[in-house]
Amino acid sequence: MSVSSNHDARFLVAGCGAIGSLFGGLLRKAGHDVTLLGRGWHLDAIAAHGLSIDGIWGVHHAEGFHLARDTSELSGRYDAILVAVKAYDTAAMADDIAPYFDPQGIVASLQNGLGNIEMLAQHFGAERSLGASILIGATIREPGQVTVTVQAARVVVGPLDAVPAGSLDRAKALAGLLDQAGIPCKATDRILSFLWAKVLYNAPLNALGALLDVHYGALGDSPNLRTIMDSIIDEVFRVSEAGRISLAWSSPEEYREELYEKLVPLTYQHRSSMLQDLERGRRTEIQAINGAIWRMGAELGVPTPFNELMTRLISWREQKGRET
Repeated sequence: MSVSSNHDARFLVAGCGAIGSLFGGLLRKAGHDVTLLGRGWHLDAIAAHGLSIDGIWGVHHAEGFHLARDTSELSGRYDAILVAVKAYDTAAMADDIAPYFDPQGIVASLQNGLGNIEMLAQHFGAERSLGASILIGATIREPGQVTVTVQAARVVVGPLDAVPAGSLDRAKALAGLLDQAGIPCKATDRILSFLWAKVLYNAPLNALGALLDVHYGALGDSPNLRTIMDSIIDEVFRVSEAGRISLAWSSPEEYREELYEKLVPLTYQHRSSMLQDLERGRRTEIQAINGAIWRMGAELGVPTPFNELMTRLISWREQKGRET
C-alpha cells in the first residue's frame, strides 16, 4: 500500500511533540489511520480525552489514535512515517523505526536544522525520503492540548532526490493529504533550497532570542541586534554559495528585507523553541542550525565566527542547565 489521496495509508508520527501532535491530530481528524509515538505524560492524556488543537488554525479535536510509548509497541508496517523528534535523535529514531517502514512508502522529516533528510536517506533511500520546511509555531500547553501560535509560510515538502521516477509524485501525494487535512502544504523538487531557507530564518533568531530571553519582534526592533543577525545571515549565504546550494534570494540584502519586513512581523511575539528548551533544562538543536553552518563553513574554508559564537554560547547554556 502506498500514500495516496484515500484514507487507506497508515501514518506513524515518530515524535509526538507540538508539531508532531499537530500534524497527527489533523490527519486523524481527517479520517486517517494515525499512530502517535511519544512520551507517556502526553499520550496518557490523549488516550483519556483525545487530542485538542486550538490557536490561529481554529479549534479541533481528534480521537481514535493508536498510541505507542516505545517502538516495541508498534506493529505492522507504515506507509508514511513523519519524523518529528529533535534533530539530535534522528539517527537513533531512524534505526528504531526501520523495521516498521513499508518499502513502498515514504518517510518525511518535520524537523529543524540541516542533515535530517540526509540521515533518513541513509536508512530508507533518497527517493523515498522527504523533507519538510515548516515555519509554524506550536506549543503543548498541557498534556493532550496543542496551541498553534504563528505561521510564516505554507509547509513545503519534497524528496531529497527528485530524479527517480515517482519521487516527486510521492511528495505531491503527501502534500495533498496534508493540505486536505487543514495543513497548508505544497510539493517541490528542490527541498534543500527550502530547508536552507528555514535555516536562514532560524539561525539569526533562535539562538539570539534564547540567549537574551526575548521574542522575535524584540530582536528585529533593535538596530544593535540586527547587526548581529545580519552577520549570521551573511555567513549562511557565503557557506551556501561555497557548497553550491541554490537559494531563493540573490543576495543577503534581499533576504534581510523579507525577514525584517515580512517574516519577523508575522512571528513577532514568538519565543523560539530553543529558548523553551533552555528553560526546561533540555538539550537544544543548536548543532543542527548554527552549528551546522559552522561545521560546513570549516569544511569549505569559509569563516563563520558569528555562527560559531552562537553555537558555543548556547552549548555553554546547555551545560550550565545540566549542572543546576
